[in-house]
Amino acid sequence: MPDKLLTTRELQDHLQLDRVTIYRMVKEGELPALRVGGQWRFSADAIESWLGDRDTARLPAVVPAPAPAAALPQNLRLSDLIPLKILQGIQDQFAAVLGMSSFITDLDGLPLVPCSRCSRFCRLIHTTGAGMAGCQGSWRSVARSAKEGANVHTCHAGIRYASAPVVVAGQRVGMVTAGQFLTEAADPAAFEKQALVTGARIGVDGDALAAAQDSLVIVSAEQALRITELLAVIANALSGIGYQAYLARLTLTRIAQLSGAVAPELIS
Repeated sequence: MPDKLLTTRELQDHLQLDRVTIYRMVKEGELPALRVGGQWRFSADAIESWLGDRDTARLPAVVPAPAPAAALPQNLRLSDLIPLKILQGIQDQFAAVLGMSSFITDLDGLPLVPCSRCSRFCRLIHTTGAGMAGCQGSWRSVARSAKEGANVHTCHAGIRYASAPVVVAGQRVGMVTAGQFLTEAADPAAFEKQALVTGARIGVDGDALAAAQDSLVIVSAEQALRITELLAVIANALSGIGYQAYLARLTLTRIAQLSGAVAPELIS
């Protein structure tokens, strides 16, 4: 029977070792491997022979890759997985590419880092507690909705924005948002009337709000769709980064448990 070549994934399952450990063992010449089309492959016969020549107790003391099915702790926030400095950098770059504001929130609608490229209109809204509470209420409603993927929404002040959920291990942990735009040029008189009503409601100068109309970006329906597509890409990237951080946390916890470095009751 011809020898079977195993992929790295198949070898991980067979040896119950993680990918990093396998590649390290290959690099150090501890594990028989060969290159096929730029990818590492492993002869099943050679692996069985290698296993037979070794005492299993001599295998590297590694922790098997954590099971992806393990549930995240309740109320975990994106900032618990990804440092705020990294979130701010990603958010700043995304806003620069879009040419409009971007911000990342938790599921309560609270921004995790300062808003990037916030419009003058929205900065005025945020100057009062009532104004900020209205924005956070809008973001919280979207974050806790059952809608999946990226969608366009209207805030309490009548301005449009798009949001996409960041999901880690099947659990929503945050939202990435872009916006403060209009999908068509507003009638100046109608916009002024709405601005005066909004200003009176939240305690902001309505005339100043009306004058800040020119700080809002106007996008077409096609551009709004592209914004949601970009949001989905960014949200998926954050999900991937968060998931890898989650796996690393599980691995470190299991290493600590196995080594006895930390009492198990302290690493729940």
